[in-house]
Amino acid sequence: MTLESEPLTPVNGDDILIVYGFHQARAYPEFDRDKVFTLHGAAPFGRLRGRRPRRVFHTSLGLSREAVRLREELAHLVVQFGTEVHHVDELHMQGEVAGEA
Repeated sequence: MTLESEPLTPVNGDDILIVYGFHQARAYPEFDRDKVFTLHGAAPFGRLRGRRPRRVFHTSLGLSREAVRLREELAHLVVQFGTEVHHVDELHMQGEVAGEA
């Protein structure tokens, strides 16, 4: 099974991608590897602290304790710095719907 996706454009240097596992990161080569965090590696909520990204993209995160803590940190970034948080599957669905019209 191959993971394929359309590029997320535009991707700038501040954008961060959070994936459930690195196997998903291969589907998004437009992100630098140092801007890709996994949910179950070094805790991404800890790696986000002290950063002010303009946009954070994420795949489905699940319902684990780590996912809950990450959602709390993302909510903090939205309130504190106005960070945009995007679920990448939602972005792809919007692009497909817009392309069909």
